[in-house]
Amino acid sequence: MNYLKEILAFNNWKRYNSTINKSDICLWHALMAMANRFNWEEFNAPILTLLSESSLTKNELYKSRNKLKQLGLIDFKERGGNKTTIYKVYSIVSLYGKQLDTQNMTQIVTQSMTQIVTQSMTQIVTQSMTQIVTQSMTQMGSQIGNIHKTKNHKLETKNQKEKSIANAIPKKRASMKIYGEYKNVLLSDDEYEKLKELCGEELQGVIDHLSSYIEMKGYKVKSHYLAIRKWVITAYKEQKMREERINSMSGGVGYGKYPGYTQKKLCTEYPE
Repeated sequence: MNYLKEILAFNNWKRYNSTINKSDICLWHALMAMANRFNWEEFNAPILTLLSESSLTKNELYKSRNKLKQLGLIDFKERGGNKTTIYKVYSIVSLYGKQLDTQNMTQIVTQSMTQIVTQSMTQIVTQSMTQIVTQSMTQMGSQIGNIHKTKNHKLETKNQKEKSIANAIPKKRASMKIYGEYKNVLLSDDEYEKLKELCGEELQGVIDHLSSYIEMKGYKVKSHYLAIRKWVITAYKEQKMREERINSMSGGVGYGKYPGYTQKKLCTEYPE
């Protein structure tokens, strides 16, 4: 037997035998080393020598020795009295060489096939993912292009509407100036001068009245000038009269001047 080949064969054999443990392995190596020294013949081995060579306990040694014999790797004969046990170590190469070669070839073929299948599947998945991504990017590009076209079309439509509205506004509106408390009353210089002659010092109040009404009600009219002349002046004067009448009858300015009310003192608990 070749010592190195036997060790390599044993290392390969134990991969396929899950029942073998560390104690079995240590004892086999110890017996194999001794068999090599005795030129692969039967040999006597004292128990103390085997314990020292294998670094096992006596109980572990007996269990492993029986297991190795059951597996067909060794044989031993115990002799009575003070005689030592006779051991015989069998060749792993002779016993399991063909089986190990077959297992090795099966393992190699299996690994090769696994690698081939894995590479093929990886290539297929990669190609599929590449096609999917390419198609998705193409579709997204088309969608983005359509979105840009839609946005451009809406922008063009909006610009056309703005141009139409701008063209629909009379040219004289360009010379309008903004007046009022909320900056929403449009009057030309000529209209403002005419209203100033008509309203005098009350013109600012009249304009602010219309400005407040537009802000509050969302009032829309083609000509603020005509609205002022038609109803705003009258509405402003009526409101002013109502405020003066209320002030004369309430506790505000002029409180107590109305003949139907007696003079009262203002409350001082909560000063204004």
